[in-house]
Amino acid sequence: FRNEAQACAQLNHDNVARVFYTGEHDGVHYIAYEYAEGKTIKELIIAQGRLSTEETINYAIQTTLALNHINTAGIVHRDIKPSNIILTSSGRIKVVDLGLARRETSESVDDLTVAGTTLGTFDYISPEQAFDPRTADIRSDIYSLGCTLYHMLTGQPPYPEGSGLQKMMDHQGKAPPEIQTLSADVPTEVSFVVKKMMNTDANNRYQDPGQLLADLISLAGQLGLHSVP
Repeated sequence: FRNEAQACAQLNHDNVARVFYTGEHDGVHYIAYEYAEGKTIKELIIAQGRLSTEETINYAIQTTLALNHINTAGIVHRDIKPSNIILTSSGRIKVVDLGLARRETSESVDDLTVAGTTLGTFDYISPEQAFDPRTADIRSDIYSLGCTLYHMLTGQPPYPEGSGLQKMMDHQGKAPPEIQTLSADVPTEVSFVVKKMMNTDANNRYQDPGQLLADLISLAGQLGLHSVP
């Protein structure tokens, strides 16, 4: 818990929920987060069935900006998913809940995460993180964001069936599913970006948020989108 608090406290970005205070009361440790009024992406998907391409690219750009800031601080989120991304009433995305976050330092690698454990959410977890959470880096967060975008565009996770173990095996052993199979109206260029984010080989994904952001902004230009004030 203290690890989460310390990781969050150094972040200061409009697309990341800020930590205002941490403390302890009667033996209970707590974090006072910035209050983000709005709905999670998961709630939006449930309400709408799926999100439009334009909405998805807009939210993806903002989330990637958050990941870029998190990555610059030397932190891996390790739990990017629709329920951890909030769309506020002003139209701004807030990435929340760094409960599984860790710093990329020699001290933190072995502190809390041990071999044989799995951290993350089965529908969005990268193959390498499922195998060993200690190996997760920013490319793992990019993979999880790719799964989240797939869910936005199609209305379901990439591998919706089966147990947690089966889902982990699917993430490790299968090529990313085709978005157009479920959502024929999604442009091929958008599908290509999501598939690259979800490549099972981390070396064949976007290597950092900056690379991903460049392609997302290019897509936004093609779709005629405007930036959020």
